[in-house]
This record gives sequence, structure tokens and C-alpha cells, in this order.
Amino acid sequence: MPIAIEVLTSKHLLRIREIVGFQHPEYCYQCAKCTSGCTSAKVISEYKPHLIVALTKLGYIDELIKSSIIWACSECWKCSEFCPQEVSPVEVVLALKNIACMLGVKPPKAIQEMAKNVIETGYIQNPMNITTKDFELISREDLNLPQLKEPYKPDKWKEKLKLLIGGASNE
Repeated sequence: MPIAIEVLTSKHLLRIREIVGFQHPEYCYQCAKCTSGCTSAKVISEYKPHLIVALTKLGYIDELIKSSIIWACSECWKCSEFCPQEVSPVEVVLALKNIACMLGVKPPKAIQEMAKNVIETGYIQNPMNITTKDFELISREDLNLPQLKEPYKPDKWKEKLKLLIGGASNE
């Protein structure tokens, strides 16, 4: 049973610390190098990994979880590579996402839809034809690409994804 977001306490900060492991969010001195290299920040101006780390350090966990900004992370891990302090903002964001899910907060519809597609097909989206500059449709077959294979042992992760999106895959 999910707990109310209002009951977040320092134990949740400790949980984030457990999840991020040997990384040290408290070492962040806000140089913003993580944000300068962030793929998501280039597209979504409100997404700033260094500020997420700062807000986490200051205890604004519930505000971050209530906002949709943590779901904007593409998990490219560039922020981790750019950080001179080895803080790894992506691990802080992943910890926040984990806590959000533990609290019963559902991811945005787009993420739920991708999870639903993975459950049903094994892929984020169905394979599709591409269009050339002359507006001709070209398929994988036309390009002599092999048929896509089914993911390995899909049943285990299908159940976990169903939990993430809140039940049956046909919602």
C-alpha cells in the first residue's frame, strides 16, 4: 500500500542515499557541468540536474516527487560523466523515481504508454517504415535488415512493468 507523500521524512533522504550508493550528492557544489552536458536539459529548459541534486540535499523530496520534472531524465548518464565531484545526478533522479513509485505516484502517460508497448511487444514502439526524402516508404525488408527478435524471457519484466503502470496492460 502506497504511503502518503506528506509523511516523507529524513528516512527518505537516507533511502535516497542507500539507492545512490557510493555516489555523494552532498559533494555537489553547483557548478552545473551536469546540466551543460544533459541531453534532456537541451530540450526541456526547466530540467536542470544540478538543481534537482540541490533540492534533494535541502530536503525538497516531496516537491520533486509531486512535480513531473524527475520523469524528464532520459537516463543518458552524461551528467555523471561531466560531474567533477562524481555526484552522478542521474542516480539521484533514479532514486527519486523509485521513491515516487514506492509512494504510488504514477509516471507520466508517455512513460506509461512506452511501458505498455514493452509489455505487449517487447519494444518501446512498434517497428515502422521510414520515409525517404522522395517520400518513398522503406521497410526493414527493403533494407535487408534482419527480422526483430523477441526479447529474452519477457515474462519476468512484463509483470514488473505492469506494476509500474498500475495493473493490466490494456488500460
